[in-house]
Amino acid sequence: MGDAIQESVKSNSSIILQNYKDIKDDPTDGAVFIDFSSPDVTEEILDYCNKNLLPLVIGTTGLSKDQQDMLLDLSKDIPILMASNMSMGIAKLKKLISTFIQKSNDIFECEITEIHHTKKIDSPSGTALELFNYLEEFSELKIKRPIVIRSFRFGSVFGIHRIKLTGKEGDVCFQHIASSREIFASGAIQAAEWTLTQSEGLFSFDDFLNKRL
Repeated sequence: MGDAIQESVKSNSSIILQNYKDIKDDPTDGAVFIDFSSPDVTEEILDYCNKNLLPLVIGTTGLSKDQQDMLLDLSKDIPILMASNMSMGIAKLKKLISTFIQKSNDIFECEITEIHHTKKIDSPSGTALELFNYLEEFSELKIKRPIVIRSFRFGSVFGIHRIKLTGKEGDVCFQHIASSREIFASGAIQAAEWTLTQSEGLFSFDDFLNKRL
């Protein structure tokens, strides 16, 4: 993701991208931390943001319960946007699913399938879990329980998420296919610019989109 973010900011001279380990002095005003790394360094990053009161955009998945609690606690002092997927496409997918379910009189069985490259460690993916939690918000009069998640790891797939709703008239499928990491990088940069303007609190990508739209 670091390379994708660097590519995304090349055309914008107003954005300066730096590795926080290369910054010798205190970060300047207008700085925001973007993290798409690993849970292994999350606590170090949270400590850095806490020490410098830096707004944080974090897309790292597979965080432990303790790390999530640390994020929540830190959000009392700085703005934090936490999202497993910063693609505009996933946000639009959720809206399409919601519109379809609300307009239907059917009760659906639901299955989420996620496919990623073989180097992805966490399974299910953070996006699949986000979709699961989103679908769990619907009444059991709309979506039957349990909601099933199936995970696969193949080749170099950036990310495929498919939601299959099975009703009395057959299957209806919604799918998002990420063609590159650039879509996540672009969303993260826009989310970072928005987070920089916020006061302390824990925000989602939906919070950013709702204000943006």
